Amino acid sequence: MRLVFMGSPEEVVSPLQQLIEHCSSGQDQILGVVSQPARPAGRKQVLTDPPVAAFAKSQGLTVWQPEKASSVDFLESLRQSAPDLIITAAYGQILSDKFLQIPTRATINIHPSLLPAYRGATPIPAALLDGLQETGVTILFTVKALDAGNIILQEKYGVAAEEYSASLTQRLFTSSGTLLLQALDMLRQPGFTGLPQNADQVTFCKKIAKNDGQIAWGKPVDKIVNEFRAYKPWPGSYCFWQDQRLVIEDLTQAGQDSPHLEAGVFRLDRKNKVLLVGTGTDPIWVKQLKPAGSKSVDALSFWNGARLQEEGKFQ
Repeated sequence: MRLVFMGSPEEVVSPLQQLIEHCSSGQDQILGVVSQPARPAGRKQVLTDPPVAAFAKSQGLTVWQPEKASSVDFLESLRQSAPDLIITAAYGQILSDKFLQIPTRATINIHPSLLPAYRGATPIPAALLDGLQETGVTILFTVKALDAGNIILQEKYGVAAEEYSASLTQRLFTSSGTLLLQALDMLRQPGFTGLPQNADQVTFCKKIAKNDGQIAWGKPVDKIVNEFRAYKPWPGSYCFWQDQRLVIEDLTQAGQDSPHLEAGVFRLDRKNKVLLVGTGTDPIWVKQLKPAGSKSVDALSFWNGARLQEEGKFQ
């Protein structure tokens, strides 16, 4: 089959790399890669390709980087390349009907959830917010409706207690490469159409906003921990102390013998070298913080710099 891969972030370089290795045998051919345009990045605002585009170029592949995947010139160029199958993974744009009509076999998508659960753009944070101990990857046919196509195959994976969005995203997309190759074999069968999703089990992800990362210390401790895992690295978890914004870089539920504190009140736990912070239920340990405009510091360094006698209170 003649293949086109579409993706942008670092996490989906892995399935592309596995696809390239597969195609080296000559059974299938990668015609090219579609990714987002280069954007200014860093303090010097240097024009920088997305990781997938940069990797594809390093492999000598043809790379399209249209501002919009619906642009006439791009669609015509893609049509002339005559792909049988287009594979999308965290590409970042909605695909039009005209686009979906181009491949002769299908457009398929790698989605990091067990569909029909968590349709949408944030399935991994959504799973962590719900405290799931199991999630997965689904390879599905792409249709105009959001993540509603028939399922080609899916695989379940456990979620470790210490995993957060970035690490879980990387692991799931790395694992997806093997599933993708299995999907290619299934799609060689002309009559294969996949399994329809159960409409009664559909759930959707919520859009995550920057201010979602502000910690509400009056929530139950497990809710705060789940939000910390879901929002790392973006938008991050933060609070305020003396009108200063503090990014919380490492936290965990406190030991069982920790004393109860009012929500937001914190003390130094000298034995464990952490800040003990009260929540709506059990206390929490904060291990690493980053004050706005400053370097990251451990809990002991923050406490010493704050020059508190007994306790303080986060907002």
